[in-house]
Amino acid sequence: MQDLTSKSKSNNEQATADLTTTDGSSNQPVFSKNSAKQIGSQGSSQSASLNDFRETIKDVLEQITWLEVNTMIVSNITLTKFDVQDFYTNLIENTMYKTEGGLRDIKKALLERSTDLKQKGALLSQNELDRHNRDLEIYNQDLGIYKRAERTFSDRQSSVDPRQKEQFEMETACYEEVSRKVLQLNISKNPDGSLIIDAQMTRSLRKLWELEQSVLNGERICAQTKLSLDGDLTNRFIEDLFVSNSGKKIDPTIAKLVFDLHNHAAENAEKQWSSLIITCVNLVKDLIPFRNK
Repeated sequence: MQDLTSKSKSNNEQATADLTTTDGSSNQPVFSKNSAKQIGSQGSSQSASLNDFRETIKDVLEQITWLEVNTMIVSNITLTKFDVQDFYTNLIENTMYKTEGGLRDIKKALLERSTDLKQKGALLSQNELDRHNRDLEIYNQDLGIYKRAERTFSDRQSSVDPRQKEQFEMETACYEEVSRKVLQLNISKNPDGSLIIDAQMTRSLRKLWELEQSVLNGERICAQTKLSLDGDLTNRFIEDLFVSNSGKKIDPTIAKLVFDLHNHAAENAEKQWSSLIITCVNLVKDLIPFRNK
């Protein structure tokens, strides 16, 4: 029997809603009325901290305009944890070596390097040969990495196994989509190349990481509920729960389990979502008297 998992999230980025997942955390809100009053009572000397606190609440409110609950069937549950820097670095590498466009760009760059090395090699003095040989060695290493990646890409692209071919196409499209969205974030970097990340950026990259993980792990959404702040409610269920689709109909016992798990997850998520909204609204009310400080 395959593993079943239910996950919930609240977000306002519809573009990634259909595939992305969350960690399903059930922690209660950590803010309280007393925390707002304590910050405000310290006067103008703490105005910067108060402003940061207000901005944090604002960010939270922007992120909970709707609630999404997904129930999925997965082949395995990964132990991989989110790390901003690792995700960004790996995404660049995957986009370069696991997409057609990325491999094409690498090939072009290698051809330019090869031409440049040949031209310089013919004009070098004896004292400059050591440096040239080191550059040539690095080039050959990069060329080897490209050839292996290109061969793997070609083999997967021409696979006759329908499942492997489908997974390959999904992964390729995922890397292209995620990398495109990352470019839209206008990420800043330190002189050493490390990312300059704030809370908003971390949330955005985490959602893209969840999208990537859902595709790589072959997660399949069987039931989905979306509830927006204005009251709109949408339920979606995969057709295999009801009718046979090329012999893929889910066993009735498993189907009932999916429905039960999803209903419980949706009820619990809605309670926590409502509690978080009430907490944030009350905090905003408590901060109003200190808005001019």
